[in-house]
Amino acid sequence: MIDIQIFVEDKLCEAYRSLATKALGSSALSVHVARATLDELTSFEDLLDLAQRSRSNGCQQVIFALDHEGHDAAQARVKARRRFQEAFQQLCNYVARLPASDPLKQLRLVRVEVRSCLEAWLLSDPQAIVQAFSGPADYRPDVRQTEALSPREARDGIAHIVRQIGGRKGNRRLARMSGSAVKSEGAKIAEHLDLDRARRNNRSLDYFCEMVAQQGDGCRQPCPELD
Repeated sequence: MIDIQIFVEDKLCEAYRSLATKALGSSALSVHVARATLDELTSFEDLLDLAQRSRSNGCQQVIFALDHEGHDAAQARVKARRRFQEAFQQLCNYVARLPASDPLKQLRLVRVEVRSCLEAWLLSDPQAIVQAFSGPADYRPDVRQTEALSPREARDGIAHIVRQIGGRKGNRRLARMSGSAVKSEGAKIAEHLDLDRARRNNRSLDYFCEMVAQQGDGCRQPCPELD
């Protein structure tokens, strides 16, 4: 039985399962991650359908995650973020009006705006990247706040660290790593992420981890507006 269901935009979504499992610590709760389309994440009817199907599978919590894509995001993304928020609020209002006996009343719903993308979450602990690619122990990349980075800046930041590792190890493949190639490495990096470090550098990651760890209800404790 699945306890926590996470719906994300990314086709490569294993990194989210790894992060959620880390947030749970020693808990025996199970996590499943599946891809949802942008249309599904921004539609009340589709969110309701995903929630109902998840609850019928025994889920206790459903998390919907959408990339923010930064302050310079395209207008289409800005509109999608607004529709995502509105659709989720409709879902919360709908569930609030249901009778106490309805199964959806037992489901905790969460909306997460990933600031600005998964790669920004992963870059929030640069040492995890070093460990993921077996970099030298004395290499300590600079640590910074990552929630305001654009997706390209986040990907390039990871790629820069990987290239540094490649140069120090004499690994030509790593030394040529491009930002566009980073996405496929997300799950590997996530396995090494130290959440205590990472959460201090990205508030949207901190919210995600808090909701998972505490089995929180995003209708009562909404995703913080960080702009």
